[in-house]
Amino acid sequence: MRWARALSVAACLGLSSSAGHARADGAEPDDDPSSAVPPPPTASAVSPTPPPRASSAGSARPAGSATAPPPRVVVKDGMALIPATRFTMGTTDRAAPPNERPPRTVSLPAFYIDRTEVKVGDYRQCVDRRACAAPQRSSAACTWEMGDPELPVSCVRWADAASYCRWAGKRLPREAEWELAARGPNPGVRYPGQPGCGGSNTMLTDTTPRSCSGKRPWRVGTHPAGASPFGVHDLSGNVEEWVSDFYVETVTDAAAPRAGASHVLRGGGWMTIPTAARTTARNWGSVLEAGPNVGFRCAKDG
Repeated sequence: MRWARALSVAACLGLSSSAGHARADGAEPDDDPSSAVPPPPTASAVSPTPPPRASSAGSARPAGSATAPPPRVVVKDGMALIPATRFTMGTTDRAAPPNERPPRTVSLPAFYIDRTEVKVGDYRQCVDRRACAAPQRSSAACTWEMGDPELPVSCVRWADAASYCRWAGKRLPREAEWELAARGPNPGVRYPGQPGCGGSNTMLTDTTPRSCSGKRPWRVGTHPAGASPFGVHDLSGNVEEWVSDFYVETVTDAAAPRAGASHVLRGGGWMTIPTAARTTARNWGSVLEAGPNVGFRCAKDG
């Protein structure tokens, strides 16, 4: 599994398999600033104003590239509508890992994607109805037993995430859908919204073993400055998200692989370094992966 970096970060944060959690700065759990943030407001059906965009440093585009106008934010039943689009997936940045290259043109039909990651409270309904398995108890940092239904559910295996989405009448998003929802139609956008702890719940820096949110992720949708151009929250950081695709190291065309030993994870989490939480960054997990940095959201056809 490609979790050496996350596990080393966990060690630096002092996480263990014992029950309970504590802040990185030693404060009591009730002092966690994420618990003081009010729940996200209920979205209206249509919002004509897009959310705040990333700064120029966070969303710089290659010189001379075409810029599409900001998309209209359309929301239905807690999901954002992503219109049918042809876009360039991946990156031309030579400093990016090889698994993000080469860039390729992808055409997608319209689809919907959850505006927030699946919450503990939502997942509990599926477990209570015996349609989903309870998350794995792989770490004290798993959110299932933290007592906050607004946290993103974590420590969920790919198969369990897929089961939840089916139970909800949805599906896991495809990798191309996830990337389009994160950055919009413009190439070169590095982060969905504001980078850094104002909008992206990752480690403070690539070299600092401290998370923006202490020793647990923050409540979903509570940092709107990090929303994508389509109004989708927490696509950078908080929890890394399963998508439906099998993982391959080198992508040579737009078609998703039909088989594999692992599945793709996108977006990075609260235990991920910032550069690994960009819109084009790719990771993977095996069928047994169920770490505290891993969650998901659902999608459905438009």
